[in-house]
Amino acid sequence: MKVLVLMGATATGKSGLALRLAEDSGREIISADSRQIYRGLRIGTAQPSSSERTRVVHHLVDFLSPEENWSAQEFADAALAVIRSRSVAPPLVVGGTGFWLRSMMQGLFPLDIPREATLAARARLEADDTENLQARLARVDPESADRLHAKDRQRILRALEVFEATGRILSEHHRLDRRKPEGIDWRPVVLQVARKELHRRIEIRLDAMLEQGWVEEVKALLGSGLDPEAAAMKTLGYPEITAVLKGELKLEEARERILYRTRQYARRQEIWFRREEGLRVDPDDPSTPERLAHLLES
Repeated sequence: MKVLVLMGATATGKSGLALRLAEDSGREIISADSRQIYRGLRIGTAQPSSSERTRVVHHLVDFLSPEENWSAQEFADAALAVIRSRSVAPPLVVGGTGFWLRSMMQGLFPLDIPREATLAARARLEADDTENLQARLARVDPESADRLHAKDRQRILRALEVFEATGRILSEHHRLDRRKPEGIDWRPVVLQVARKELHRRIEIRLDAMLEQGWVEEVKALLGSGLDPEAAAMKTLGYPEITAVLKGELKLEEARERILYRTRQYARRQEIWFRREEGLRVDPDDPSTPERLAHLLES
């Protein structure tokens, strides 16, 4: 079973290319984006529009409560279930959450640690604040620190407790102890855009999101009673817009911060995908769709 996987940094054009390929081949799309999963975060996470979802069926988009967390294992299980249920014409997978994509393609790891050991480690770590824990994780396991949100205390604690309990960092467990899915011929493709052009696209997209009503979207989420500290509200840009609504930031200041943070995030994604195997393509090359269609069918 051949499965095409489109990956790359934010704003490289993954979604548009995937939509075109899916329509041409009669396939569906699985989103591998850890932020597009949330209900109500349509604009700020660049979820596919209603018309795009009418044209092509999208999976794992806009379904999870903003108060919940979803793990890489939950994503991999759900994505593989969809893929195996569509074996005649497997869906395309598209997204920029590198760890989720790697977990899906390379398999997850069975981390069997005695509960007593993790509880003892957690008890020692719990007394420290999140900032210090994140700094410590960055020192011992920079790969895990890079993929986790700086305020995601529970996952930071988990990574540190694994290190404390086993003497092996979490990212090493991920690399060494995998159960690779069988029967799937992954066709990974990395989209690459020149840095200057990527920065331009990021800025254009950010301004479009603001024009589409991103501030109003966040206002509605908070107005519904959603805690500003909820999992979904840690998504890039949402804390800044929340600060605007609280009167703590001016909109232009928030825009500049979001632009800076998005460019930083894109840079981290580029570094991650540089380590991944796969065909490198320029999404703006007119021959790219034909090349990928051939890769899908060959």
